[in-house]
Amino acid sequence: LKEGEYKAVVHCIGLLFDGESGIGNLNKFVSGSGSVPDDSSSYDDITRKTAFNAIEAAESYAQSAGLESLPFVFTSAAEAGWPEMTGGSFVESNLAPEWLRRYLVAKRAVESRLMDNQTLLRPVMFRPSLIYSLDRIASLPPVGAFFIGNKIGLPFVDRPVTVQALSAAVIKSLSQTDVRGVQRFMQIDELSS
Repeated sequence: LKEGEYKAVVHCIGLLFDGESGIGNLNKFVSGSGSVPDDSSSYDDITRKTAFNAIEAAESYAQSAGLESLPFVFTSAAEAGWPEMTGGSFVESNLAPEWLRRYLVAKRAVESRLMDNQTLLRPVMFRPSLIYSLDRIASLPPVGAFFIGNKIGLPFVDRPVTVQALSAAVIKSLSQTDVRGVQRFMQIDELSS
């Protein structure tokens, strides 16, 4: 960030299946980029460490530039909020596979770190469930299942959002100083309209 004149930082680095999960090769089907993680990659390396490095750089930049509340947007996951949802803790403790629990540990660590210093940074944590695009036909069956789960009222299933809606919400959040903290699919809809 040495170049200066930054207005915000957006962290959207992540993956659904890490190398340690044993199913990392499936990431090519769920990743927008079609990436396949290295066998040694972990959620801690890809999500937590990259975000912590970006947060530290953003805090340092904001402090040296005399800024307050530099927007820092983090793309988290709806499931990171399971402990706050009816039935969510049960699902995570008893039904979620080990790789998903590690995924959520990394997401929550970043969210917690962002909330630690709200003087220099304005934390905005988007928590989308499944993110989809209509041009990726292979993603539509699980997206449909999540739509149905949300529609019938499963409290721990958030409605999927399009990549277009999420990116529009992220961009809009940068200039709206009242947007901070967790943003679920309802707020993504509102910000992207």
